Amino acid sequence: MIERVKTKIVQSGDIIEIYEYSQGYLKGYENNKANSGRKEGVVSDNYDIHRAQVLQRAKRDLRRLINSNHGQYGDQFTSKFLTLTFGDMVTDVKEANYEFKKFIKRLNYLIFNTKKANLKYNAVIEFQKRGAIHYHVIIYNMPWTKHRVIEETWGNGWIFINKIDDIDNVGAYVAEYLGGKDKGQGKEIDDHRLQGKKSYFSSRGLYKPIEITEKKVVEAVAAALPPENLTYSADFENEHLGNITYKQYNLNMLKNKP
Repeated sequence: MIERVKTKIVQSGDIIEIYEYSQGYLKGYENNKANSGRKEGVVSDNYDIHRAQVLQRAKRDLRRLINSNHGQYGDQFTSKFLTLTFGDMVTDVKEANYEFKKFIKRLNYLIFNTKKANLKYNAVIEFQKRGAIHYHVIIYNMPWTKHRVIEETWGNGWIFINKIDDIDNVGAYVAEYLGGKDKGQGKEIDDHRLQGKKSYFSSRGLYKPIEITEKKVVEAVAAALPPENLTYSADFENEHLGNITYKQYNLNMLKNKP
């Protein structure tokens, strides 16, 4: 069934995003570019602009995926944000990814005592200015484990554990490591070493963001959201969708109130 969507909610854990489109897009029409998973962007013939759009969508998708899984696996688990470095000068993506996959298998067996892939995570590959590869990994269902044990399980160099307990929007924080010039990658996602390769990867079975396009539901949710939990709003133009009004709410701010 084809329908024109003019309002939309995307819920990723505690983060609620609301879109209002002046023209809207056709839902259920496979050839519609605005409904191909790229609704918020425009595909350009210009390579540089297109690569920037790819990075923007990748960051958006990663941010939503992280927020959908952070804090969702029970009180016995807390999300751990790790940086994995290589002691040697590893610059080959294929070699680095091979070592990372072996680490995940070892860590999974250490925690769950099974070869079944139970560990839930997202990982971003990053290049330091000198060309060395390292990883930023957020693990969602990992119990407290000594730093030394994790480093020994990694076995390729040093690890750092980043504190994220006090961060309201963990997804936005971690996603900034994807192609962020100020975080060390320098060449963003158009780095030739990542062409044809994934800029981030995920374990199977992660929770996905929830998308709602039913107008009455969107309006009811929007009306129920406290104004003080609005964290960002913007209006912008899109040649396919017309004017777009965007609002983002953080329900975690409600939980943290006394």
